[in-house]
This record gives sequence, structure tokens and C-alpha cells, in this order.
Amino acid sequence: MGYTSTEQRWAIITRWKETKSIGTTARELGLRVETVQLWVHRYQNTGQVADAQKPGRKPVLTTAAAQRAYKLLVSEGAGGASSVAHELHSSGLTSRPVDKKTVIRAVRKLGGERGQRIVALQGKPGNRLSDATRQKRLQFSHANLKRGWSNVLFTDRKKFPFSYPGVKVHAVTWGVKGVRREAKRVNHALVVNVYAGISKHGVTSFHVVAGTSNQKAPYKNLKGEAARNITANEYKEVVMKTLLPDGSRMFRNQGLSTWLLQQDNDPSHRAAHSVVRQWNDQHGSSVEVMQNWPPSSPDLSPIENFWGHLQAKVEAKGCRSFPEFKAALLREAKLVPAAYFSKLVGSMPERLSKCIELGGDKTGY
Repeated sequence: MGYTSTEQRWAIITRWKETKSIGTTARELGLRVETVQLWVHRYQNTGQVADAQKPGRKPVLTTAAAQRAYKLLVSEGAGGASSVAHELHSSGLTSRPVDKKTVIRAVRKLGGERGQRIVALQGKPGNRLSDATRQKRLQFSHANLKRGWSNVLFTDRKKFPFSYPGVKVHAVTWGVKGVRREAKRVNHALVVNVYAGISKHGVTSFHVVAGTSNQKAPYKNLKGEAARNITANEYKEVVMKTLLPDGSRMFRNQGLSTWLLQQDNDPSHRAAHSVVRQWNDQHGSSVEVMQNWPPSSPDLSPIENFWGHLQAKVEAKGCRSFPEFKAALLREAKLVPAAYFSKLVGSMPERLSKCIELGGDKTGY
């Protein structure tokens, strides 16, 4: 039986409807009776004249085996597809250990049907939040979901590495497909270690602290040695000389006399409470330290996004020396427009809502 086009098939149906005869239709169209009979019967059964669907090869994995493979592959500690294939065989779901590609193919198909596309995850696992931490994040998010954030100064410390001396690293570059993006990078980068604060209205000055390369710290650690990182005494200086005066000036310019100092749970930050009380006594002000900031929550603070934005801005400069990099960092921080900070702080309700939606888990911000 020769091939018939879609047009021929519909011509058969049209003529058959007119003549009411398979034989007459075949004769008038110059076709075999068997051909006309095939497409008339197909039309009567399906209402169409499409080719019949072929059964294809029987799936290697049954539905039960595919479902079990899916559950195993996405579960913690299950290993790869080869391990899953052996597990399916050991549990009697397959008569023999199937190839790992068969497992992957079946799981991807099932994931697509469920609307949950399965992909291979590579790299080192991230840190999982403990149940207690997730609960604290959840409680904080619920308690502060309706808070206004216009009078909050978000503070943090950041080490900026000088990783690409003399190389302009842009966020996006173009190249031939298949060619890797590469740049000369030093293994042990010099760093600038700074404290700062941001609010909806702008950014404070940068306070360079211990841990900055080529800078001798005036403060000592508990061993009596020159501190290589921030100490409680140095943090007191950061709060007194930078965060409080700059923050007060920033909010006063907005007509706000009462504001909150936000900080994370670094042990050295406990020193802020006594410094803030002293500041309030001396200046007749009403600054408070925000309470109950949850642990392991950089995603809830918009200043983390500012750090990344600033690092990218400076790396695009292609600074040739560390002093040039340090100067560019301090200069670029002052050039970020106020609208950027307003947008960042304005994202707080979304961050908290996302945290609540995820049961206290990381939000991705």
C-alpha cells in the first residue's frame, strides 16, 4: 500500500461522503480499495486521518521503578544514578542492574511530568541551617514583617580582596562559544577590611579595620599580640567614630531623631550596647540596637547585596596596585546613588515574606 499525503486522505473522505461508496471512491481517485478502506475506517474511528501511533519500545523501568528511582536520586546521601540502578535491582524492581543513563532518562521524564525538572547539582554543598536557626529566622520574620525600615541602619564588615591586579573584570563579556572566560588572578589576594552601614537614605563612611593588608593594627588580641582581625575594643571605636555619628547625621537630615542600629551576631558586636548608651547620654539622642537579629542570616540584610555590587564596580576599574584598589573602593562607595539604597532597603518585606514562605530557610537574596 503506497504512501498517501494528508491532502489525498482528506480527498478520500470528501469523495466517500459524497458517493457513500468505498469502491466508487477508489475508482474515481485511482486508488486501491484497501487504501480507501483504511482511511475511511481511520476517519470513522478517530475523526482524523493521522498516522496511527506506533507502540514503540517497552520502557526498561516500570512506573513503580521510575518513581522509586526519582525518590532515591533526589534524596540526601543517595549517591549517583549508578547507585540508584543497583538499588532498584537489589529491591527487585528490575531484573538486572540497568545503565545509569536509563535511570536518568526515566527520572527526567517523570520530573517533567510532575513539573519538577531534575538537574545534576555540582560543587561543594552549602551549609544547611539547623532547625533552631530556621525557627529563629521564622520568628524574626513574623515579628518584623509589618515594620517600617526607613529608620534602620544595616551594618556589617566586609573583606574586599584585590584578586585581579591590572585586569578589568566586567559582569558580562562576550566571546566565541566554547571558549572559557579567563583572567589572571592572584592566589593570596591583599584585602581591605571595612565596616560600614547603609540605610534607605545612603551609606556611611567606610571604617578600615584590622585585617586590612599592609596595615598594622593598634589593638591587641587576647594573647597580647597585634590583632589580625576586629576586636571588641576596635569595634567600639567603629561604632563611636563612624556608625553613630554618620547614622545620626543621615537620619537627622530626614527629620528622624530615633533610629535603630542593626548588626549581626559577631561576639565583638556585644560592645555596641554600652557605646550606644554612652552616645545617647552625651548627645541626648535615642538610638537603639536592634534586638533578636537571627543567626546565619546575611540574606535578610540588604547590605550584603551592596557589598557584591561594590566589589564588581571596583573590579571593573582594573586597578594596578593595592593602594589604587583601596582608594577606588572608598571612592566608588560614595558614588552609589541614593535610589540604589532605597530600593535595597525597600526589599525587606519581600525578604521576610520569602523566609516565612520557606519555613525559615535561606531565601536566595
